Amino acid sequence: MTFPGQTLANVCGYWQDGREYALLGGSKGMIIVDITNPATPVQIVQLPSPEGGEIDGSLWKEIKVYKQYAYLVTEAGGGLQIIDLSALPSPNLTHHLYTGDGAIAGQLNKVHALHIDVTTGYLYLYGGGLFQGGAKIFDLNQDPYNPKYVGKFDQELYIHDGYVDNDTLYACHINSGIMSIVDVSNKANPALLGTVETPGKFTHNSWITDDRRHVLTTDEKAPSFLTSYNVSDPSDIQELDRVSPNNGYGSYVHNTHIINDYAVTSWYTDGVMVVDAHRPQNLVIVGAYDTYAGNTLLFEGCWGAFPFFPSGTVITTDITPAKLTVLTPTYGRACYLEGKITKACDGNPLVNATVVISGGTDPKKPVTTRANGIYRTGQFTPGTFTATISAPGYITKTFPVDLATAQVTILDVVLEAVGTYVATGVVYVEGTTIPIPNANLNLINPTNGATTFTTTDANGQFATECIPLGTYQVTAGKWGYFVNSGPVSPGSPALIELKKGYVDDFEQDLGWTTSNTSQTGNWTREEPDGTQLGQNTLANPGMDVDSDNNDLCYMTGNGGGGAGDDDVDAGSVTLVTPVMDFAGYQDAILTFYYWFVNGGGNSTPNDKLEVNVLNGTEKVNILTITNSSSSWKYSGDIHLADYTSMTNDLRIEFIAYDDAPGHVVEAAIDVFKVTGGLLGTQTKVDATATIQVSPNPSADAFAVQYAWENATATPSLEVRNLLGQVVLTQQLTAKTGVANVGSNLTPGVYTVQLNSGAQMSSPIKLVKQ
Repeated sequence: MTFPGQTLANVCGYWQDGREYALLGGSKGMIIVDITNPATPVQIVQLPSPEGGEIDGSLWKEIKVYKQYAYLVTEAGGGLQIIDLSALPSPNLTHHLYTGDGAIAGQLNKVHALHIDVTTGYLYLYGGGLFQGGAKIFDLNQDPYNPKYVGKFDQELYIHDGYVDNDTLYACHINSGIMSIVDVSNKANPALLGTVETPGKFTHNSWITDDRRHVLTTDEKAPSFLTSYNVSDPSDIQELDRVSPNNGYGSYVHNTHIINDYAVTSWYTDGVMVVDAHRPQNLVIVGAYDTYAGNTLLFEGCWGAFPFFPSGTVITTDITPAKLTVLTPTYGRACYLEGKITKACDGNPLVNATVVISGGTDPKKPVTTRANGIYRTGQFTPGTFTATISAPGYITKTFPVDLATAQVTILDVVLEAVGTYVATGVVYVEGTTIPIPNANLNLINPTNGATTFTTTDANGQFATECIPLGTYQVTAGKWGYFVNSGPVSPGSPALIELKKGYVDDFEQDLGWTTSNTSQTGNWTREEPDGTQLGQNTLANPGMDVDSDNNDLCYMTGNGGGGAGDDDVDAGSVTLVTPVMDFAGYQDAILTFYYWFVNGGGNSTPNDKLEVNVLNGTEKVNILTITNSSSSWKYSGDIHLADYTSMTNDLRIEFIAYDDAPGHVVEAAIDVFKVTGGLLGTQTKVDATATIQVSPNPSADAFAVQYAWENATATPSLEVRNLLGQVVLTQQLTAKTGVANVGSNLTPGVYTVQLNSGAQMSSPIKLVKQ
């Protein structure tokens, strides 16, 4: 059944007196269709939109039913529409709008989604502006037609959707990319029990399995999967499996509902799919019906699917053209193939081996072995098939497998490599024969991406057995040295020199630490997922700096979505390097690339990215960035000796702040380097050299009075900005005197010092107004 001139959003169902009704979220209001005879649906009525008009202009409509009442919300506002369905099949239905009572009287307006804990009789509303989009909780027990506000949960901010049963909330924080589990038995003070990040970091909806120990979620962004979790211990939520008809990148999954451990799931342009979830560690597609012509990564096609009618009928909605599809499903359990793949040469698990079932017409679930060598796959059709097991550098094997409905067939396989060797090598300090112990090593086969991880021993050596024949690229890194790489192949060990110094392009985890007072946007080391602030401005970067050999950097949040979805909010986030040892050096030069965007909000942006040097317990600011720029910037040379003494306990700290009132704040760091000069090779500070400056601050020139009788030659005067860059040099004519400098400097903070050969004075800070 189609509905010209409007769109359809989500769908729900209602039944009484032996009749079944589809409740459709039409853009012009809720549509009620009698589907008692699935082959001949009959429209009964379309109710007005929540604002009372004929068209509210909003695509979004969400509907849930409790007892004889339907509850409808929309992003267009108007509050909660409550409809008494008891008069059906009469089209004359009583309904009204509820906009809050008590502490939120008149404040309930826009709402994105809702769910009802039918076990305890409480309604949960998600999204909208109230309480930053957190959950609003209402008591339906006394009078379902007139809810009573009793509490909220907004600790994790915006909730897009969620499932609630028996006072446990499984909330989907789409902007943060997590599902949270919340004890809501105390409605006035809910308690957060645990969180988990979902694969696409765009957590859309959730539903619980029959045993109440497992939850499935959907991600409305690629990689888009239906994912299962063991939630027996909410403080330690474990992902079990994920499934998609196209490996997560061909179409978006939307909403899932679970009946008898079958997940009936709308999958946008792929239509509706039935996934057998009774073994949540091995999700298998066992049925599908495509309601939409085409298959793309677009938000088109099937919005929702409702499977809970007593008759077993399933109804789905397509967005545009607006369409109701009525289906009669035949449910059936999957046939399972599971096992472990190991290497013949050492018996260890083989990672990323591929298992394929051939024959039949079932949609195949792409499957590769995990770190423990385990694989799990399956299909709907029973019978005898062929299983093919392969891995790069190993001899492919095939086996006949008998698959039976609801049965697990175990197939453990040992793969033999085409040939193996012991990959060896040594890592040592550049220009010496000094070995570097405990260096981190990645052995990567450039032809197939196969990666092996190891570390060097106390002698800086490594010997990794059971490596398939071929040339590998070995990347070595350790904090305190520059990353370097070299080849290793049979008969040709890797010889890798690492230059002393501190450098990190974030390909490896070298031990940086993070902390935060902000609830979102904490620093994370990942490949950037760009977010858009306005038409032409990236908030979160879309890629890292292209001068390194990987795609990773540190950034403040990486949840994707909108510009304000995973930025720094109402607080600060801190990133700190491991300790650096520059004892015995006279200077250390810091460089890095940074990204800082500050915008949005309803006032002038007032936030910052602060860079500090930590020397033991001492903290000195060396750079404060307030200029928003949607591009990577280079710091230039920053001389740490201008700010602190050289010790064995130096660290660099990056802090991104979102100060009140709130704005979008995103920062990133990449290609970090600190290099030092050995004692005697760098400029030394001469304590007999003195500088006095007046006026300071100054709106014009500074008068610099200087004296340096012990200078080996007539000194020069050098002015640097806070990036450490020299902006002014003036050759003096005597060892004592007064020099006027800085009349053309732009407002800001600078340092001034004297230089003479291999010596210098202590720097003095200048403030230009």
